[in-house]
Amino acid sequence: MSEGRDKCVLIIDDSATNRAMLKNILKDEVDVVEAENGEKGLEIIRSQISRIGIVLLDLIMPGISGFDVLTEMKKEHMTDYVPVIMISTANDPGNIEKAFDLGALDFISRPYSERIVRRRVLTTISLFQKQTQLANKIDRQYKADEEQVDKRTGLPYKKNFFNQVDTQLKNPNLGSLYMVAMDIDHFKLFNSYYSWERGDEYIRKIGSILTSATQRHGGVAGYLGGDDFALLCPARIDLVNSLSEQLNRYITENSFEPTFRTNFGVYPIDVAGVHDARQLYDLASIALETIRGDYTRNVTVYDPAMIQKEQDEYKRLLNIRSGIRNGEFTIYIQPKVDMNTGRIFGGEALARWIHDGTVYSPGLFVPVMEKNGLISSLDKLVWDRTARYIKKIIGEGITPLPISVNISKTDIFTMDVPEFFSEIIRAYDIPPALLEAELSESTFMRAPERAADVVQRFHDLGMSVSYDDFGSGYAPLSTIESMDVDMLKIDTTFLHMTPDAPERSRNILEPVLAMAQQIQLPVIIEGVETQGQADFLKRMGCVYAQGFYYHTPMPADRFTRLTSEPENVDASGLTIGIPQAYRVRQILDSNYISDDMVANIFGSTLILNRTGSIVKVGWSLLDHYRDSDLTDLVDPASDVPFSDRVKEEDKERFCSIFDKAIENKDKGAKGTVRFVTKRGDRRIRMRLYYMRSNVSEQIFYSMIDEIDEE
Repeated sequence: MSEGRDKCVLIIDDSATNRAMLKNILKDEVDVVEAENGEKGLEIIRSQISRIGIVLLDLIMPGISGFDVLTEMKKEHMTDYVPVIMISTANDPGNIEKAFDLGALDFISRPYSERIVRRRVLTTISLFQKQTQLANKIDRQYKADEEQVDKRTGLPYKKNFFNQVDTQLKNPNLGSLYMVAMDIDHFKLFNSYYSWERGDEYIRKIGSILTSATQRHGGVAGYLGGDDFALLCPARIDLVNSLSEQLNRYITENSFEPTFRTNFGVYPIDVAGVHDARQLYDLASIALETIRGDYTRNVTVYDPAMIQKEQDEYKRLLNIRSGIRNGEFTIYIQPKVDMNTGRIFGGEALARWIHDGTVYSPGLFVPVMEKNGLISSLDKLVWDRTARYIKKIIGEGITPLPISVNISKTDIFTMDVPEFFSEIIRAYDIPPALLEAELSESTFMRAPERAADVVQRFHDLGMSVSYDDFGSGYAPLSTIESMDVDMLKIDTTFLHMTPDAPERSRNILEPVLAMAQQIQLPVIIEGVETQGQADFLKRMGCVYAQGFYYHTPMPADRFTRLTSEPENVDASGLTIGIPQAYRVRQILDSNYISDDMVANIFGSTLILNRTGSIVKVGWSLLDHYRDSDLTDLVDPASDVPFSDRVKEEDKERFCSIFDKAIENKDKGAKGTVRFVTKRGDRRIRMRLYYMRSNVSEQIFYSMIDEIDEE
């Protein structure tokens, strides 16, 4: 072995050419040992395990395959000491997922990129050594402290905690008790978001709060390692809620994301039931598991039905893992359309699980995968399947449309996402512009610097990026402007598009569309489900949409048939729609139109504000029929309300016009009303339109004409 090199790389590959290529790439950095088959490779690992720093393993070999080698290594716990990177053509995600499940840490694609091979091998060796050293250090520390106190939290650790609980449970005078299991949501990501130091502070804070609680109320608190805590306390839910509130305040005061809250699973101890501390903690943990990922609550009490739910979820998890290995996950594509023409300009790839002949939507499997750390594996599968689909379409001579894929916040913290896309684009040899990335608003809000870096690197690859789910996290409009994205996607649920509140949707959508137009950002509305929604959005100036009203997500081959017909497709690219309201404002706000011109166009017009039965003039503009008498009647500065000038016998008719305008928002209402002026009664014809409401009043637009007395 060369001087200064304490570890070597073992290449197991039946191809001498492949071994030579890899050796040539790595020889200047590490010593290389070769094995021409799986049997020889296992022999070297068993005899020289302390020397081997990493194994590069070809999956497909005659005789003992790479999968067989991995199976033996896992069975003999070799993967605990030696990291494995698989060698793959990157076009068989089923094989890749199977290798991951067997203990492989990463994969290298053929054809080899020298820079990527060198970086992945050296980085994996370094990280694995550091993790091993850290694990050994922690193991030594906690073995020494197994029956003592955790130094960081000041709490009894594991065995010591359970022993103390067992002792207390023997006291018949303790009264009703709770066993509480606690952990921190997404704690592994917490350290990536903030730092290991901040993570340690959070752990210490929990220890401090639990210590104070036991000193005040009695009981025992314990630290079980990682982000896991346990508490034996009096059976008072207010006590548990108080702990939750204290920790939520800590999160808020430190500006931590609320997703990193502490969860509590509570098991009420039955005096006549189980009294073993570890079993009690297991039951509390079952309750804790039921609220993982549920952001509506973070305290729950055990119910016997939870065991069945956990068992069902575990079975589903096993089926999901099996489904990944067996290629049961695929993509469906939902078309994106031009609402004015109905033509398709692109699509979004969405995961579907086809199991035992049934197609399952993401709502069934995504929560389970998120909870068990599999969501990034699913995302990578979707990305790979989408790139493969684009390659297939090009090969069939069909004009391809851009297909977008979703990228989660977890993805950008657990892998080098742009690098992965770079590899699959190169592996499938597809134009980068045909593969679009959608990053959610939560990603932009909670990891803005990392999101900005990912967007820039996608652009460097030649890919477009969409700002997805705008409004779901109530991000300010300035967030959009600060991110160099190419498209904005808004969900109709954000707009609250209910039939009885179109003005609310209009008030929300208008400023967003206006700003998007200002910064030349195309807007796509998601979740359009009815013709009424589509008509409303088109009137607002929206052009592009996606939703069940136009197309449901469909199998990829059906999308191909649909888009292979030229009359169904618009491949000209997206344009910037100008909201109708914005066009009007461009005219009215310009210096080219005078009040007289507006009066000639619109006639005599008023803005009327109604509070209860009182109507006042908020703004007025009279045409060439103006005279001093009518001017006084509609003067916004007048102390006399507009409604007080209505002749007494016409007041009921006057009020009914306003009510009808609200009932018929599109067509408005009209009627003739007599007003009392200095020169006598004047008959005024009103055409009234309801505009919107604010906290204290309703606002109407009215056109008026005076009718001569006969």
